[in-house]
Amino acid sequence: MLVRERVYHELKEDILSGAYRMGERLLVADLAKQHGVSKTPVREALSILQQERLVRIVPRVGYFVAHMTVEEVQNLFQLRLILEGASAELAAQHITESELLQLERIPCSWVIGDTDSYLRYLADNRQFHLRVAEATRNSHLADLVGNLLDTTQGLLLWELQLRNQPEEFADEHRQLVIALRNHDGVLARRVMHEAIERTRQALLQAVLGGMRLPIASESSVRA
Repeated sequence: MLVRERVYHELKEDILSGAYRMGERLLVADLAKQHGVSKTPVREALSILQQERLVRIVPRVGYFVAHMTVEEVQNLFQLRLILEGASAELAAQHITESELLQLERIPCSWVIGDTDSYLRYLADNRQFHLRVAEATRNSHLADLVGNLLDTTQGLLLWELQLRNQPEEFADEHRQLVIALRNHDGVLARRVMHEAIERTRQALLQAVLGGMRLPIASESSVRA
């Protein structure tokens, strides 16, 4: 693996896991020292992460972990409704019993107030949604869903902290698996839409109610 690729993967993992908070400045010299490399592969890795919308470059200032405006949140969740709604409906046509069993084995719980359990849930939740997308047998769609999940990862931790209803999240996953097992594409799309819409509404209500976006996460925001 090239040095640039290693640094890219390590930085991406750190951002998605919440090691860096949204809006935090990323100093090239510090990152180079931390990863034991020169500044060049760090800059190259940050440029790739910028293309993935996980990092923002401010000319003559530096690199920052991406944060989002209300408009960007609206646009991203609109895209999730389109892509993941289609993903659920298409997956219902092709998913196998083996794939359904894999979905059922993915944990869907966390402990309120336990940040480590939030982060484990986010990783499991991403795997759940990505496996649904992969069941469509459309690799391009799965790639788009995976990238979109990465882009919204920071928001999903915030939503966990806002809603504090793990049983509701688990029920959403169960309802989707039931629809997929019955090969009911219309129901699968509706379940996915309702889950994503609840997430969108929770975030927007918090913002409009005066909570600050982005949140300054202390160790790193679902559907």
